[in-house]
Amino acid sequence: MDDSIYRFEHVWRVDREKERLWALIGDFRYDGWWPNVKIERIATGASGDGVGNGYAGEFRSGLFYTLKLGVSVIESRPPTAVALRVTGDLEGRAVVRLHGAGRATEVHVLMALATRRRWMTSLAPLLRPVFVRSHRRMIEAGIAGLAAYLEADIVPGSVHAPYRRPARG
Repeated sequence: MDDSIYRFEHVWRVDREKERLWALIGDFRYDGWWPNVKIERIATGASGDGVGNGYAGEFRSGLFYTLKLGVSVIESRPPTAVALRVTGDLEGRAVVRLHGAGRATEVHVLMALATRRRWMTSLAPLLRPVFVRSHRRMIEAGIAGLAAYLEADIVPGSVHAPYRRPARG
């Protein structure tokens, strides 16, 4: 098993319409509500639906490191789904899906990422639990920030974040 590969799944429900969430999530507008995350658009795709958009981002862990990432939109179905290629200090894919049910929206996030910074990869067998906790805290801060920004409730009991290790084999 490779300790430098991480698979994360997050599901939560926000008391807002999916179009409102898409306006923030689909266009990576995180300024002002997601602490420790800074993203700027560096390329715009020709399709108009977001495919081909490129972003440069910094994700400050709250510990002793900051991750620098490139994010490219490889698939987009506004206002319900976006698939991303991630490069830089982490490499892999992420998919965000929004499922609306009246005024509430369920947000599903799936990530499969591998560390690319040499020190992170070599120390992964020892620091994996630290990296996972750091990721969890960053996601929880984003969810709380989004709820405050939208003045919306996170539906109780709806936040799930099973942290699965890759299957052997």
